[in-house]
Amino acid sequence: MVNIEYDPEHVDAFIAMADAIEEAFPGVVVEGNPEGDGRPGSFEITTEDGVHIYSKLQAKTHPAEEDVVNRIANRAKLGPAAPAEDMCG
Repeated sequence: MVNIEYDPEHVDAFIAMADAIEEAFPGVVVEGNPEGDGRPGSFEITTEDGVHIYSKLQAKTHPAEEDVVNRIANRAKLGPAAPAEDMCG
């Protein structure tokens, strides 16, 4: 599962990103705003094991779908035994 916290004003960007991730990784579910409305300006993408894939609050710009898909693919290659490190940088 991939979680995306997003500013409610960016619902269209969330839908596009969720579609791109779910298309690239069949069987992966993308959940939006799992803890209620997202923070203003947020577009924070994390894996179910807590790895931060992207942070708009940190980067100050929306992520490219291809970049996020590549980061998730790289995380998947590391496997579940890999340490949960921040991949935002």
